[in-house]
Amino acid sequence: MDRRTPITPGRRYTWLPALALAAVAVAGCSSSGGGSTAASAPPSTAGSATAPGTGTAPGTPNSPAATTPAAPPSATATPAPTAATTPAGTGKRPADACTLLTSMQVVAAVGTSGPFNGTHPDKVDGKEVWGCTWGSRQSYAHIQETSPSVLAGLKTNPEFTVAPLPGVGQEAYLVQRKNGIRPEVFFVSDGHVYSVEVVKDRGPNDDANAPAEAAAASGLALALSKLV
Repeated sequence: MDRRTPITPGRRYTWLPALALAAVAVAGCSSSGGGSTAASAPPSTAGSATAPGTGTAPGTPNSPAATTPAAPPSATATPAPTAATTPAGTGKRPADACTLLTSMQVVAAVGTSGPFNGTHPDKVDGKEVWGCTWGSRQSYAHIQETSPSVLAGLKTNPEFTVAPLPGVGQEAYLVQRKNGIRPEVFFVSDGHVYSVEVVKDRGPNDDANAPAEAAAASGLALALSKLV
């Protein structure tokens, strides 16, 4: 992909017999007060009625209700956490960085039309690099894990300005050249250092977009720092 080089290297019923139902109805009709008695009657205990011929009252030591074991604790155990309920920013980043954002999210962040297709960074010294570039013909957004030494070096490089960005990850900085171009955000999350870059226009006059790119990269870094 033609990408401008960033600062970083890379969820029975038991029907009562008809006779029993009739008996209940007759008993209700013979009660004083008519319908008002039915309204104040206690909940039905038909489910715990003594079986015919047993002679055992409900609740006695030999009754089924008294000997039925309680439900095992595991029946109400809290389900194990899933990826959807795992708090963000706790080192549970996805193995594939390109799953972090959809094309429409990148469109909103970058401010130019898509579609934005995700591609992975090239290997460095034969090793895979965690990151993704969501690119279109006109522009791109990029996140990549980088070395802490890269950020440390930029902090002391006189060719760059390094401005803190409060509230992003454990710490974050907006880094750009002294003339204000090539803005890039570096942030730390769960001990990893990441770089985030946004390019709104790959044209020859894209330097004029630096302020907008800095704002877009800062906002995107804030969102991504909660996902990795």
